[in-house]
Amino acid sequence: MRTPSFIRSDPDPVTVTLNLPVLDDAAAVMIYNFLCELVDRFDAHYGVQICRFYALQDAANSKPPPVAYSSANWTAIPQQTGQ
Repeated sequence: MRTPSFIRSDPDPVTVTLNLPVLDDAAAVMIYNFLCELVDRFDAHYGVQICRFYALQDAANSKPPPVAYSSANWTAIPQQTGQ
């Protein structure tokens, strides 16, 4: 039997309400195990693509700000840091 690997700390921006039926313990465990297997297979098949996507997002978000130049002598103007 598997246990949940993590609980998200940042909630999704959209809340969805599902009216789930009452299940006995065995049925709940069977469905849970099926869903875990589905996620494991999805991750095994698409995991590299998902990691690449997030790596590209991180790289795009961590680019340094553009450097401003003085047209008088084309030297870099020091950027002030946010205070």
